[in-house]
Amino acid sequence: MSIVPICELKPFRNDMKIKVRICRLWRPKMFGRQNQFNGLQCVLVDELNDAIEASVLEADYEIVAPKIKFGCIYEITRLHSRSSKQTYKVVPHTVQLYFNGKTTFKQIPERPPHIPEHRFYLVDCSELLSRVDKVEILTGYWIAKLQDVMGHITSVQPLEDRMVNKERLETKCDVHLQNTRNEEVRVTLWGDCARTFDIEVVTQQPSPIVAVFTSLKVKRFLGNTMLSSTGCTLFFINPKIPEAANYKSISSHALKMIPTSAQLMTPDQLDAAEKLSVGQLNILDLNLYQNTPFLCRAAVARFDLSNGWWYKACLICFKQLKPKPQSDMLVCPTDDIQNPIAWFKVSLILEDANDETNAIIIGKSAEELFGITCEELVINKSFCDQKELPQQILRVKGQIKLFQLRLGKVKSDTSRNDLLIQTVFKDQAQIHPSNNNKDDEAISNLGKKHMVHEMLPCTPPLSLKKSLPSSPTESSSSSKKRQREPVKKSLFTSTPTKKNPSDTTSGYSEETYAFEETDDENVANTDITPSE
Repeated sequence: MSIVPICELKPFRNDMKIKVRICRLWRPKMFGRQNQFNGLQCVLVDELNDAIEASVLEADYEIVAPKIKFGCIYEITRLHSRSSKQTYKVVPHTVQLYFNGKTTFKQIPERPPHIPEHRFYLVDCSELLSRVDKVEILTGYWIAKLQDVMGHITSVQPLEDRMVNKERLETKCDVHLQNTRNEEVRVTLWGDCARTFDIEVVTQQPSPIVAVFTSLKVKRFLGNTMLSSTGCTLFFINPKIPEAANYKSISSHALKMIPTSAQLMTPDQLDAAEKLSVGQLNILDLNLYQNTPFLCRAAVARFDLSNGWWYKACLICFKQLKPKPQSDMLVCPTDDIQNPIAWFKVSLILEDANDETNAIIIGKSAEELFGITCEELVINKSFCDQKELPQQILRVKGQIKLFQLRLGKVKSDTSRNDLLIQTVFKDQAQIHPSNNNKDDEAISNLGKKHMVHEMLPCTPPLSLKKSLPSSPTESSSSSKKRQREPVKKSLFTSTPTKKNPSDTTSGYSEETYAFEETDDENVANTDITPSE
């Protein structure tokens, strides 16, 4: 059987023999299911420098994966082809190849004619604007065309966790690339792709550090072109390709490290940064501040417990668990697993001298504000009553803080946006006095007013009072462990409660505490800090 060039491959054939190098190899995850993989994907290149994508189903992964290696050359037979129907188009070929347990791979040594080590379809920075949300129709399917970009790395923002859809954390990393014409673009890596980008290893490379990022989505935000990783994205540092030679003449320079948005600014920077009043938060222009963080100095006036202060979250994605059909068990709607943790979601009322507003603080940001984890309060200290706040949370009442916030989803019942607290900086007493002394004095007076309010001690939840120890001998560690067991078990189950139809518009019981979700597909646009 003669070897068929990639450019001559047709769909719906199984009588082919190809000679190719595996120039990309990755293990994708199922969309919306972070803990489940979806087979194996690879890009193949032949001696004519043409490329095609090949797939292995998850059922065949254990058989096929040990037979192939990245960078090796193989003669491959007993494969089949179909029309490309992938959601994302990695290479421009209209055909997709498929390997299974019967496919044969014969590794062959390097010999002429040479097969390239890489095959990229590089897009120049000047062309990115025309590729925004680029899609095409192939065989009746809408397919998003992904882009490959190249440049030398000028700066990197280290890993940080960002809140996605107001309910789960995801890891991100920003890399700034510059081409030979000094045009710069930012590439935002998410999830596993961000975690595998080892900044320490990258910084040890000789300058200039040339990189290629593949299979990126191109978006437009606030007049800027943004590139974001997908499940197909790979990166190559200093690849041996002809295009890299153009960067050799670039003068060497140290790689710049950009502070993450979670890193605290200096007191002088905090004092100089523009701040909004609480009254301004209530009338924000969505066109100016959507997805843009802003600062506000305010005091915590009180708490809104209409939706409780914590929920049962997925250990992986931090989404709220929902009741499993025909069962009293709770499962994650995304990961389809039942592995809950207690997770903060607290509604605060912030105030200054002239106005007040509602804001929500979730997860890690709440842990930093309250100085304790939600797991510690709910599991170890048995504070699980949604209508009663522990003293660890109540103690922040009246405290003056500098909050970094952003706008969330529009609430259907009030036609206004949620205010989400991203970061809590040191309080006003720990930073330099602001130029607006009258406002600061008024806020300080608010803090004093709250401090003289009577703070009732936080009593244990009513449902747990009977199980509390009645004597010192009953307060042993084993007794405390027995008390915590029912609380831990209750995290896994949904206990229906009888409610009047007028009390809720949700099909879930009060124990479930359904919260609003955002429909943001890409959160790369939420990372602009006030300093920018």
